[in-house]
Amino acid sequence: MARKFDVKQLLILSILLFAIAAFASEIREFDLKTIERLGNELTRLSQTPDHGATTAAKRRAKETAVAALQGKLYDGVRYDWVVLDDPTRSGFLVYALAVATKKGDVTTGGHYRVSTSADGSVAKRVDLLSQLIHQSPPDPGNQLAGIAASQIAGKLPVETWIYSSDLYHVPMFVAIMADGSIWGVANGRIVRADKKGPKNHLDILNKKAPEVPQ
Repeated sequence: MARKFDVKQLLILSILLFAIAAFASEIREFDLKTIERLGNELTRLSQTPDHGATTAAKRRAKETAVAALQGKLYDGVRYDWVVLDDPTRSGFLVYALAVATKKGDVTTGGHYRVSTSADGSVAKRVDLLSQLIHQSPPDPGNQLAGIAASQIAGKLPVETWIYSSDLYHVPMFVAIMADGSIWGVANGRIVRADKKGPKNHLDILNKKAPEVPQ
């Protein structure tokens, strides 16, 4: 079932404001439809027992990613590993997803993506999608209405925002530092939410409008 929200929630209830930074160098990017597809697939496979590592090559890709990220992962969190098919070339995308260890805490950063070869034996690229930001839960009686964040690297929100929005059951609003654009993320969708975006972006995010008007 779609989660409904509006901007007033973000003004009335407490918002967790995170400044999420990535490496100074540019990360590997995809078009918006591909990002949405990756984010939804990432969310789905993160809830399965094998986390997408269903073949020998994919299991090898996971092992390769673990080795490539040795010494790079953040302390104080655990990591879930999810393997997806690379959408634009032969090979796999292996995600290292930082997960809070304390129930009720919110962690939206610290996620890595490793691009591997088709046989899973070579790590071709490592991208830090967001630096670790760890926030304690809201005070008793307060409700988390949404998460606002900024993203330094890239020109579009990365796919892990969809994963985080689903994980914490809240909308996210991401400011892209490259051009100052603001994007809403909820219910598996990423929609531009500033003056240059569709006026009905909230309806789109709430699944009341299935497509962005041209």
